[in-house]
Amino acid sequence: MNIIRCGGRINNAPIDESAKFPVLIPNKDRFCKLIVMDAHAKNFHSGLESTVTFIRQSYWIPSIRQCVKSILRNCVTCRKITGRPYHTPDPPPLPSDRLNDSPPFTVTGVDFTGALHVRTKSNCISKAYVCLFTCANTRAVHLEIDEDLTEQTFILALRRFASRKSVPKIMMSDNCTTYTAAAKEIEILTKSTTIQEQLNIYGTQWKFIPKRAPWYGGWWERLIGLTKNCIKKVIGRVLVTFRVLETIVIEIEAILNDRPLTHVSTDLTDDEPLTPSHLLYGRRVKTLPYSGTINFSSEENVQNLTHYTANRQSSVQKRIIHDFWNRWRREYLTSLREQHRNTGNNTQIIKVGDIVQIHDDTTRTVWNIAITVKLVYGRDGLCRSAILRTKNGTTS
Repeated sequence: MNIIRCGGRINNAPIDESAKFPVLIPNKDRFCKLIVMDAHAKNFHSGLESTVTFIRQSYWIPSIRQCVKSILRNCVTCRKITGRPYHTPDPPPLPSDRLNDSPPFTVTGVDFTGALHVRTKSNCISKAYVCLFTCANTRAVHLEIDEDLTEQTFILALRRFASRKSVPKIMMSDNCTTYTAAAKEIEILTKSTTIQEQLNIYGTQWKFIPKRAPWYGGWWERLIGLTKNCIKKVIGRVLVTFRVLETIVIEIEAILNDRPLTHVSTDLTDDEPLTPSHLLYGRRVKTLPYSGTINFSSEENVQNLTHYTANRQSSVQKRIIHDFWNRWRREYLTSLREQHRNTGNNTQIIKVGDIVQIHDDTTRTVWNIAITVKLVYGRDGLCRSAILRTKNGTTS
């Protein structure tokens, strides 16, 4: 077989003959790809320049950098370590659950914080968990303290929430893949048939967001972060009792429900900012009742309570809450347009049959490998989640 070698002006250089007169290899030939992958492996999967330098000791490939770059881009070993995730498309329109004018806690998100340590009466250390219920449209929160993550404890927390706030029509949560030490307990909890039966009694439907996609539940993850930040700032490293922690968490609930949803103006003539408490109770929890309303807390007003005054108080309270809901439509809903951003990365890259890695909390070298079997498209025609098949044959 005839071999074509390239010449040059380095005939007198003190280097090997193969480097002076390298073999010419077509850049689109199958043999070229084998040479590049062999050089790449012998150099311990080094980068572009190191691979090119090693190849040029024996071979000359036209447009070598473009050729090597295109081949190394498909190196499985390198992509396992340095591969980047797929680009996320532009955020979709907000779901109707976030925009509907429905009673508070009609659509409720639920999530758990990590374990908090408390001191028992015998000076032992025990764990406690904060269960957060949040409304999708009013952004109100309800916090419950649980001693553990068993089915019965959660059902009791759910019953307390439904009795104090409302029975939700839809409950949403993440798909059993929390990043806490209690992930296994939460997974068993959310898949429990006992809890599903209890929800069926209420007529509540429990929906799950896709796995490993916490941004789908950003409207409750944000409040989980605020709750944990408040607990850390108040408690710090102090080891409190369960009752003290319960009191602090309830006070944090009141603070979160008094947080402003609309613009805070410095003009004294403007209305105070709208809060979740306004939509729930008609006033902020941490303030005195509004002047002009009837206060039945005093003994004189209790003695003068009549059917007419009670109806008038109910009408005033109903009108106040109705006015706050009008402000919610005019001010809060329109302010959500400011949170819209476009990235322009809407080109569909992932395809059925692609080999991917499943991100988790372990070292990247031991991440599970899966194959894409189906793409899940949104109403805008863009893909933001997919169904994968792992080596165990399971689909996630």
